[in-house]
Amino acid sequence: MRHFARRGASALLVLAGALVAVTCAAAGPGVSTTTPFTYGGTNPCTGEEFTGDGTLHTTTTDNLSASGNIEFHLDSRLDGLKAVTLTGKKYVVQDTFNWQFTFSKASEETFAVVAHYVRVGEDGTYVLGDDFYEYLQTHITANANGIPTASKVDMSNQPCQ
Repeated sequence: MRHFARRGASALLVLAGALVAVTCAAAGPGVSTTTPFTYGGTNPCTGEEFTGDGTLHTTTTDNLSASGNIEFHLDSRLDGLKAVTLTGKKYVVQDTFNWQFTFSKASEETFAVVAHYVRVGEDGTYVLGDDFYEYLQTHITANANGIPTASKVDMSNQPCQ
């Protein structure tokens, strides 16, 4: 759960930057960036803390329609993330982050994070497994008065595998 809180704080920083980009842009093509990324976390199956680095690919698109609708989409993917613990155990991680919203008379927002952590070099120490998934998805819809009409939060840490 602590890992989700840390990821949530990081996501809020990304989201704040995205909102600034949206308020400054009218309509335009998507923007892609690729940057080195440092990552840290704790395996809930083993209690091991790990840190690593990889490449963060981000694509953002936004649009302001003639009728005044703002549409925004942010898609981020971590590639080649390799992490290591203090004891030398290695992890590879695939992580995706997707956020999209539409502001109009009626508005909606969807946010999703999926991550798969694989501990490399299984040595049989953890009978119940040492690999795990994290999954978080939220969705909210509001009517023209700004009153939420639907919402859903789905969060799941998959059992150790």
